[in-house]
Amino acid sequence: MAYITKRGSSYGVRYTYQDEQGKNCNKWESFSTKEEAINRKKQIEHELANGTFLIPSTITVKEFLMEWLPKQCNKHKWAPQTYQSNLGTVQNLIIPYIGDMQMQKLKPYHLEDLYSTLSKTPCGQYYEGKKQVLSEKQQQRFLSGTTIHEVHRLLRTAFQYAVEWGILVKSPVPVDSPKKSIQERAIWGADEMWAALASMEDPILHLAVHLTLVGALREGEVAGLTPEDLDFEGADGTGTFRINKCMQRVQKASLAKTGKDCILQEFEDKREGSTTTLVLKKTKTASSNRTIFMTTVLKEELKHWLKRLEMDEAVEPERYRNSGMLLRLPNGLAVEPILIRKKFIKWQDEHPEFTRIVFHGLRHSSATYQLMISGGDVKAVQGTTGHASANLLVNTYAHIQQDSRKKLGKKFEEGFYKPGATPVQAAPVEAEPTISVSALLELLKDADPAVKAQLRLALLT
Repeated sequence: MAYITKRGSSYGVRYTYQDEQGKNCNKWESFSTKEEAINRKKQIEHELANGTFLIPSTITVKEFLMEWLPKQCNKHKWAPQTYQSNLGTVQNLIIPYIGDMQMQKLKPYHLEDLYSTLSKTPCGQYYEGKKQVLSEKQQQRFLSGTTIHEVHRLLRTAFQYAVEWGILVKSPVPVDSPKKSIQERAIWGADEMWAALASMEDPILHLAVHLTLVGALREGEVAGLTPEDLDFEGADGTGTFRINKCMQRVQKASLAKTGKDCILQEFEDKREGSTTTLVLKKTKTASSNRTIFMTTVLKEELKHWLKRLEMDEAVEPERYRNSGMLLRLPNGLAVEPILIRKKFIKWQDEHPEFTRIVFHGLRHSSATYQLMISGGDVKAVQGTTGHASANLLVNTYAHIQQDSRKKLGKKFEEGFYKPGATPVQAAPVEAEPTISVSALLELLKDADPAVKAQLRLALLT
């Protein structure tokens, strides 16, 4: 039951409710008009009667998200990198802007304002929740629509749980999500891929790029290969290599939060005070586990590489630290993904004649080329790239190169139009009206005298 009391020029609604522990609590709400107080009284009594009353809570967005995040992590068995990514989104893109707001006071327009603010925010404005001092150049690079879309996705999921937990009656997340910004990646064609590979003199970079181009690999998958993954006699002597793990450098704090269910190996790290560690983990999805067929050239390079590893170990066996990985430094330590990227960037700086791409662009280049030469056999290419679905593959590589589209148009023209056929139906030319002399005389027999006079004049002139 709720009661209305007049207090000076305002009206108060007093009522009693039970909290989560079943304890009776008194609540007082103030309104400027009696009509508002009456409407609120009716609403409270209705909600208390049918069990939909929302227990008042002062929990903030920050408090809720920092409680929700680890619970989601444990429930869905997130990988360390997934946890770290979501934690970064919360710490750097949400809490600095709406973290102090109470959950129950949050409205859709607050989130629309958040999206608008983020669209004008430079990348890296916050790191681990702390505001960063950016250079003038850094201040010109703003958060992408895709990043803001990820913020929306996380909030939508989190606030659905807030409704389930009884913190909210309805989620304030807007129905329409921010539009993703689709940026076409720079890629290499077949000629540029081959020429670039031929120009790489660093043996580690050459093998890493060669493996990536043949198998459309992710950089973590390249670094995660071991000699045991190679089968030179596989596929009737063609040779294969198996993708079933990847290498990542992760935050130690994230690893402690997520556990080590997906971790196959944690590499020794002797750097004091390091907050990260290098791990070998299971692949992201089951579809990422796949077998890649070797090319003859790659097969020979791999055989020579294994002999090189044996020679490196034989030089100083007592100091050689065999990591067990396929890609190793001369001292046996694993080559981690960031080192591959650095080597690739250095090579690009030395070879400006090639289109500048990120290392992941090699995977896109390979997948695009394979789609082209396979005649669009999506399922076959999906088996190589390890995409979770054919639709994802098609959507990712819908940008097939311009020259292949021209060739497609030419093939259509050659196959559609028949030799000698008229492609466009010609409209018949309308003939000039004609009449015989006898017919004309017959018409003039009964003609008006004035008409006959005009005709005689026309004939004479």
